[in-house]
Amino acid sequence: MNNFLRKIHLIKDLTIQLPVSKTDFIQKFRMHVDESNLGYVPFEVFQSSTNEYKGNIENNFFELKKRKKLFDTNYSFAKVTGHFAEDNSQLNINAEINGFKKRMILFLGIMIIFYSLFIFGSLFFVDNNPSPAPFFFFPFILIHMSVMLGIPYFIIRRSVKRMAYDLERDFHYWVTKN
Repeated sequence: MNNFLRKIHLIKDLTIQLPVSKTDFIQKFRMHVDESNLGYVPFEVFQSSTNEYKGNIENNFFELKKRKKLFDTNYSFAKVTGHFAEDNSQLNINAEINGFKKRMILFLGIMIIFYSLFIFGSLFFVDNNPSPAPFFFFPFILIHMSVMLGIPYFIIRRSVKRMAYDLERDFHYWVTKN
């Protein structure tokens, strides 16, 4: 499943090298990321914080995601999990950005079952109905299905791409900032 999600760009692997020691990176991470378990927080948009991310960090592992903001149109679905190790005077970070949540399988399953029943039902019940479905019905329902399944895909894909860009930019900013 993860290989398929990587092929359709809903999971992305990212490698970042920073000229900083491991202890300095952990310190800067804790300064710029609010401590959180990344679970669902009701009314998160009303919490005040100057930090853009929330997450946690351990010895060689971290996870984070963007904080939700009021009136923010940048849909931030992506969650980052990463491992880091210090090599000479450089920190190597291997991160995985995942925009696909397991609960989306339920949504996709219900949508596919709904459209399948709708299309096949209209095809098989033509014999009982004296007026069959018009010709434009089937292209319309296929276009509608592709839009209803395509919009969430492109939103999540954009979220993963944007998180990769923002994460690399912010990590370099944290390290070079005094």
